Amino acid sequence: METFTTMQCPHHQSPLIHHRYEDTVEVDRCGDCGGMFLDPGELNRIQEVTENDYRDEIQGAPDLIGGAHRAALAKAKPSIRCPKCLVDGDSESVEMERREHGYTSQIFVDVCPQCRGVWLDAGEIEALEIFFERAQVAANEIRPSYFATLRNLFGGVT
Repeated sequence: METFTTMQCPHHQSPLIHHRYEDTVEVDRCGDCGGMFLDPGELNRIQEVTENDYRDEIQGAPDLIGGAHRAALAKAKPSIRCPKCLVDGDSESVEMERREHGYTSQIFVDVCPQCRGVWLDAGEIEALEIFFERAQVAANEIRPSYFATLRNLFGGVT
């Protein structure tokens, strides 16, 4: 069951709704734009769950040019205020910082420097999940050859 929070969307000022994402993490979602606020640690918990199936997107080549264009547009967006800090009594609220998540994802998210909460605009959670899963697949492909190379290099060392 979804219930309203006292937080408001930083874009529309509509109330955020408690929403279960991937049936494991309760997030606060805007019913108008689909953006969501994640408390500290919730993005990591979402990353650990693989309920949504992104196999087709992972198998395709990443759209680096489109990603660079979207990243440039995201960096140019005006800053937003943290919906949680505003509710928690900060009369002026805290301006969120826009950062590229993971330094290579080309996905910019808004992070509150005070409460460490994260605001994701519509589509960003899906883009992050694809990035996480693609990185996991790449790590699993690299890991065996890396350790085989180390064994070959240091095989005679005891």
